[in-house]
Amino acid sequence: MTTPTEDTTETEPVLVASATDLTGNKPGEFLGRTPGQIAWSRFKRNRIGVLCAGIVIFFFLLAIFAPVISALYGQSPYIAYGLRNPNLLDDYGVPMGAGYGMSAEHWFGITPNTGYDIFIKLIYGIRTSMGIGIIVTIVSSLLGIVIGVAQGYLGGRFDYFVGRFTDLLLGLPSQLFFIAFTPIVLNLFVRPDEETPIHIRVIAIVLVQTLLGWMATSRLLRGLALSLREREYIEAAKIAGASSLRIIFKELMPNLATTILVQVTLLLPLTVTAEAGLSFLGVGMTEPTPDWGLMFLDSVNNYQNDLTYLLFPGLSLTIFSVAFSLFGDAVRDALDPKTIR
Repeated sequence: MTTPTEDTTETEPVLVASATDLTGNKPGEFLGRTPGQIAWSRFKRNRIGVLCAGIVIFFFLLAIFAPVISALYGQSPYIAYGLRNPNLLDDYGVPMGAGYGMSAEHWFGITPNTGYDIFIKLIYGIRTSMGIGIIVTIVSSLLGIVIGVAQGYLGGRFDYFVGRFTDLLLGLPSQLFFIAFTPIVLNLFVRPDEETPIHIRVIAIVLVQTLLGWMATSRLLRGLALSLREREYIEAAKIAGASSLRIIFKELMPNLATTILVQVTLLLPLTVTAEAGLSFLGVGMTEPTPDWGLMFLDSVNNYQNDLTYLLFPGLSLTIFSVAFSLFGDAVRDALDPKTIR
């Protein structure tokens, strides 16, 4: 007859072997995996997510190393080569040569009428649009986090009045108000008869998109904070005498970090495309600043003479938006397995 002690001894090697098989630890060790390691393991199994992550990283590297690429490539986004060299454009301003000016010197050809190098202009356009989009995403996310968590935790009149103001802003057509308010904000810094510096335009775009872009994050975090503040560990912290700030930063925020990360990954492509849309509509960046939206505007105006010009900014922005959206979905599924479809 086997004693309980012998049963325990016999089952131990099986448990050790199972732990070794799952975690890859040395035999005889019981080491668990952190939530981050578990999420990373789930993410790696998502092939589309990994592919999109590579595409997103590629776009970020292009934006970061744009000056280096320009130096190695030997072309500048601010020089109109067609105006310097009359042999690059015909009498109608159409790029000459195969593929509308494509050559060893100009890989993607040159722009009609002016002769800017499309390849290096696109690289710097990615840098401009992504840079502004990242700033808007960070600032609007921070504003949404502060307001949403404060609403959910404090409740009462503060939640009510801020909630009604949030509802009002959510009911506004954001794109139309982007177009309407950007010139107004610009006029606050520069008189209409003066030329607007580039940094002032960047500040105006960031302010308008931030003031009209924090509500979704705030509303999401408010609902989560409302449910979390009723949990036992929050009540225990209150009984222990913890201050509101300590409860928010030590108890609430760690439990909201996953949602915030997912929200940021889903918000960034929206802000990038919104910035490009403002430039396309004439209220964002202006020439000669390279920008995705400006390239769209110029290529649409010249698509009858140079159709390939339209393909490069169109495909690049489409690939970036789709890849980042799928990447955000993959991050959400990895961090919260309940959402896996």
